Order: sequence, then structure tokens, then C-alpha cells
Amino acid sequence: MGTVVGVRLGDGVALAADTRATQGSSVRSESLRKLFEFDAAGAVAAGEPSAIQTFGRKLDAEVRRRQTEQGTTIRIDPLARLASDLASETGVEAVVAARDGDLVAHVRAIDSTGGELEEEVVAQGTGAEFALGQLEGMDRGIPVEEAPETLESVLESVAERDTETGEECTVWTLGDG
Repeated sequence: MGTVVGVRLGDGVALAADTRATQGSSVRSESLRKLFEFDAAGAVAAGEPSAIQTFGRKLDAEVRRRQTEQGTTIRIDPLARLASDLASETGVEAVVAARDGDLVAHVRAIDSTGGELEEEVVAQGTGAEFALGQLEGMDRGIPVEEAPETLESVLESVAERDTETGEECTVWTLGDG
């Protein structure tokens, strides 16, 4: 399953996901794509590798369709609703981020039953407890430009405690406005 996180920072949000895929106690890959980007929105997902890929593919198609039809970038509420429906369908846990109508970036946790929760700090997956402890203790007033190094360090630390989380990760940031 691995670990995915999202955090509200001083001037935006950041998402991060490890890239390890496991099956049982075996590592299947160290390069599974769990981070999905859509213009000014993003999502990370934790779960079975095939479910993650299905979630990402369907979310990408739906976001692109809506943006084409409406001619605008998707906002946090419709993105969270889409992700919620797809998480329920695929059984993944996800974190999504996008701006609201006032151009303020938000993070939402989506559970595998489609439940949705807005928080300043979110972690999903097998290393969620370890990640939350570190994320809650970090300086969240840092600028989004510093997020990659910080979140990479958090996930490296999680990987030391959770065998399903890999040390390699991808990070995506979105500033306010």
C-alpha cells in the first residue's frame, strides 16, 4: 500500500507519495506512480497497485472532461467529490488538493469508502501513523518551495518503520492564488 501525505503550508499545499509497490511481503516495484497532476490540482493514492492506476486514470479522464466542458480549472469541492466516488469504487485511500473559488489551496483526505475530510495535515496508507506524527511536528509555515525536501525527509523516516513504504517519493506543490 505505501504512504501518501498532504499538508497545508504557509502559502499553499503539498502532496507526496512513496513509489513502492508491494504484494504481501514482497516488493514488486520501486517506481509505482501514485501522484497524479492536473493543471492546478493534484492527487495521491495508496492501495493495491492496479487500483491506484485505475483511480488515477479515471480521475485524470474525468478532470480533463470537466475542464474541457467548463473551460476552467477544477476547484477543490468538485475534485474531492470525484475522488470520493472513485476511491469508493476502487478501494484506494487518497489525498487531493486544489484551489477554492478564492484561489486558496486546500487538502482533502478521501478514505476507501468515499468519506471526505479537510485537514491541515493528512496521511493515508500503511505508514499514516508514523507520517502524521512527523507532519504535525513540522513547521507548516514554510513556503511551498521548501516542501519537497521536507516531505522527502518525512517519507524516508516513515520507510524506516513501515516496510510497505519506499524511501523514494514524488512531491507536488500548489501555491495560493
